[in-house]
Amino acid sequence: MCSIRCNYHVNYVDFVRYLRMKARGNGAELIYSHNEVPESLMHLMGKKNITQERRHWVPRDIRIDETSDTAFFVGCAPYFDVIFDNIGVKSTDSPIGVMRLLDAGNIPYKILENERCCGHDLLLSGDLQGFLDLGKANISEFENGGVKKLIVSCPECYYTLKVDYPRYFENWNMEIQHITELPGILNIGNKTGKMRPAQRATYHDSCRLGRYFKMFDGPRSLLRSTDGIELLEMENNRENSLCCGASPWMFCGSVNKRIQDERLRQAIDTGANLLITSCPKCQIHLKCAQVSMSNTGKNIKIADIYHVVSQNLVLKENA
Repeated sequence: MCSIRCNYHVNYVDFVRYLRMKARGNGAELIYSHNEVPESLMHLMGKKNITQERRHWVPRDIRIDETSDTAFFVGCAPYFDVIFDNIGVKSTDSPIGVMRLLDAGNIPYKILENERCCGHDLLLSGDLQGFLDLGKANISEFENGGVKKLIVSCPECYYTLKVDYPRYFENWNMEIQHITELPGILNIGNKTGKMRPAQRATYHDSCRLGRYFKMFDGPRSLLRSTDGIELLEMENNRENSLCCGASPWMFCGSVNKRIQDERLRQAIDTGANLLITSCPKCQIHLKCAQVSMSNTGKNIKIADIYHVVSQNLVLKENA
């Protein structure tokens, strides 16, 4: 929001990133949240010759085309399920929802067994080498898998692969598409059934997808195409949306909590019973804040957009 409202057009993200890189170079130690588990995990994934089991959570009825040259970039959702289990986060609901939408749209894709974190948070925290290690590992996986196109749903992964990878890696010419940019996806409501009971929902614009890419209408069109959802707007929405309050797994103090509490109160004030977001990190941060709120703050459910829409898909065999 600072970059948008600043009259001097300062790119605050690049400015802060540069300062953090300089601080690291001078031996400063940054303060991380969640016992530094996310950072440790990202550094582990940046190592060469590691193997992962990243697909055990994929439902058996999901159709994956191993011959496709298009891959769905899942991101860190499978690891978030474990790290944030104590606050009831189920981040894999999001990629599962995306895959069901892709299936319904007859869009072929595969997912890579050894995909790494995109590196967004390491780069934003000033850890350039850590980011480069992850990027190189990912590029190697893409090349080995014959991948020519990536479908992405996580806003931060989308930004990193589309904006940061071309900056730091020569000859990066991968086609990157957000799920809501794919033909037919926004009309997927034609294949959905009516939600029972009806839901009054409000949508939270994430910083990357919203202010950075101006992708405000796509997610809303997807929700409006789903019968049974009444979409309500918060006081701060679209380019004026409030941040979820924290990035990138770094110090989360009283100021961050106030931002999160205000966002939750704005959602509650709409009269909605469902707060929907397209960003797994926004969901985690808002759920974390919700845990410490009063009972009133716990009356609204926080959910992923792709999970919500895909839950209403009418299976073809039952149509």
